[in-house]
Amino acid sequence: MEHGPSRILVVDDELPIRTTLGDLLRRRGYLVETAASGEEALALIHQRPFDLLLLDLKMPGLGGLEVAQRARERQPQAAIIILTGHGSLESALEGMHLGVFDYLLKTASPQEVLARVEAAIAQQQEAQRQRALLEALHKVVSELQGRAGEERAVEPGPAEGWIRVGDLQISTWKQQARLGDQVLNLTPTEFRVLVCLAQQAGQVMSYQQIIRCAQGYEAASYEAAELIKPHIYHLRQKLEPDPSNPRYILTVRGTGYLLAVSEQQKSP
Repeated sequence: MEHGPSRILVVDDELPIRTTLGDLLRRRGYLVETAASGEEALALIHQRPFDLLLLDLKMPGLGGLEVAQRARERQPQAAIIILTGHGSLESALEGMHLGVFDYLLKTASPQEVLARVEAAIAQQQEAQRQRALLEALHKVVSELQGRAGEERAVEPGPAEGWIRVGDLQISTWKQQARLGDQVLNLTPTEFRVLVCLAQQAGQVMSYQQIIRCAQGYEAASYEAAELIKPHIYHLRQKLEPDPSNPRYILTVRGTGYLLAVSEQQKSP
């Protein structure tokens, strides 16, 4: 897949920083637009797509994390880097929930800024390539199934990479989850969390085990709990008939979560 120059939006209420970053990135060949406030940034985000958002953490009105949260609804694939004069654990954790690629101090050198921007855009483009490849594969498979004859229901089996827990069916090959006949609209992280819980259905998984399984890194118990809670919340909104009284994803207070198994059997 060929890519033209990446489009970057620089958002900072300080004109010198805005101008310096804009000039630096333009000299590297990027298409750059700037905004002096979070409100101005959102107006631009609603007008056209960006590959990368470079957001000041602290601004009058809407701050960087608020802009990131709203931008995610409009442009979920855009990479995000937060600019900050001083970081904090709380803002870093919130940023991780929003899928922020990195935090950069405003005192960072031009070389460091360019290196992190290039890394963020490379990751974003790789994710685009993988999505395009999956779409192409799904299209080919659909066409082959269509040629094979009349569409018929196929019982999911182990060779197809299915996990089944009661009415919940998960295809690890298609990256798809269904509850009965309903396809669940899950983010990649939500899907991985659900797969981890389904693989251990009926067993308690600690916060740390879920983070290790779904995200691939280690975290302290408290940090892991804070990181996983938003994903469990969104999973319940999509999976549970009554999210306030869950019957599938159960909380084991102070420990973690489990995917409940009643009379149903789990298929590996």
